[in-house]
Amino acid sequence: MLLHKSVEFDSRVRREAGALARAGHSVTVLELAKVRRGETIDGFVRDSVMPPEWMRRHLPFHLYRIAFLVGFVAGLLRVRPDVVHAHDAAMLLPGVIGARLTGAQLVYDSHELATSVPYRERAWAWFVATIERVVVPRCAAVITVADGIAVRLRERYRLADTPTVVRNVSDLKLSGPGGLRTLLGIDEHTPLVLHQGAPSPARGCEVLVATIERLPGVHLVFLGDAEPGYAATLRELARTHGVQDRVTLLPSVPLERLLAHTAEADVGVTLLQDTCENHRLALPNKLFEYIAAGVPVIAGSLPETRRLVDGYAIGWCVAPDDSAALAQALRTALREREDAGLKRRMKRAREELCWSREQNRLLELYAGLAARSKAGDRETVRAQRRNANQAVVEGLPAATGKRRSERDGADLQIPAERGAQLAHADQPGVPVGGGYPRLPDRDRAAIVSHTTRLAEGRPHVLRRAEGR
Repeated sequence: MLLHKSVEFDSRVRREAGALARAGHSVTVLELAKVRRGETIDGFVRDSVMPPEWMRRHLPFHLYRIAFLVGFVAGLLRVRPDVVHAHDAAMLLPGVIGARLTGAQLVYDSHELATSVPYRERAWAWFVATIERVVVPRCAAVITVADGIAVRLRERYRLADTPTVVRNVSDLKLSGPGGLRTLLGIDEHTPLVLHQGAPSPARGCEVLVATIERLPGVHLVFLGDAEPGYAATLRELARTHGVQDRVTLLPSVPLERLLAHTAEADVGVTLLQDTCENHRLALPNKLFEYIAAGVPVIAGSLPETRRLVDGYAIGWCVAPDDSAALAQALRTALREREDAGLKRRMKRAREELCWSREQNRLLELYAGLAARSKAGDRETVRAQRRNANQAVVEGLPAATGKRRSERDGADLQIPAERGAQLAHADQPGVPVGGGYPRLPDRDRAAIVSHTTRLAEGRPHVLRRAEGR
């Protein structure tokens, strides 16, 4: 797996890597963090591809990006994986280069609708759009976090199959008291509103701070490292509204302790604002962590979030920029947090939206990749044997690079498994979703090595639909 930051605080990558390791796969996460080579966590291996410190200090940022690209590719050549699992668009370029150099299958794990994120750098937005357009249709499989994003990816890249959805369902367990209220200096009777995750613009944080002025006695805590400079903005806003004593910003805590902190809140808030399509289609991590901790939810009224919150009746949805509506929803949530019906619904949601169920989608996908890889190995061996036999019988070299006649092409019989799309014998096209954009050289063994990568129908193999 490729990750452009540390895996320690990335709950999605840790869940997926841990689930695959427990299922018997050998998993290594190459990450931009200072870790000892061979260090393990959750059953998988961590390996740093961080460039030397002098590069960070002396190289311009764009050259530094090239340095860490080289580091990821070098790491993949060292590991020699069967599958390269690229997390987010930033890892697609090292992923496709490394996969091609090692002969691995490439999986793209899109944590968001990357082309709809309002990036600060226009050049980076162009890069993300370009790399997805080039690479996504050629991946062995694509994973994403919500149904709406999966549909958009299929439409945007004209994929014949919808990407596999693996939601950010929490696998964290409650492990004793978290000590959140102790850190805040409040007792168990003080109403506590929690915003979990990094505070940043367009997440309703400023509206939330302003709303606390309408709720006397209520304490608000942001739990997570704020975006640079943004913490000062929120503190100044709290002073402006006279609630600086009831608004606290705390840094991130280790994932092992997170749920215990979350469970001490009376209500959890997620208020993504309707600023881009990515927000409209998102299902935030914090939403599932509130559910896992049994904490009622106040959520921004966006399509995917509303569908889940209203479907399980575990909270209230409001316009994320409406302070008066938010205040009313918080009053209702704090008043009804001990309601027996709400507790039953929270319990049902916690039982159904659990990682032990959700991980099966990921495990099935990898079982299909493994089966397809083995099938490809068998077909390559068969093709090599056929070529060798023909060389003996006909007195020709085993690999001539030419097809002697149409009859020779008929010798290559590949069983078309469910979902496979094989090139026509007279049209050696590029099999999108299997290998990489290199035309087969019309030698039979080369054709086999490309086409048999598309032999499975489940998990979804991404390929362009016919006629499009």
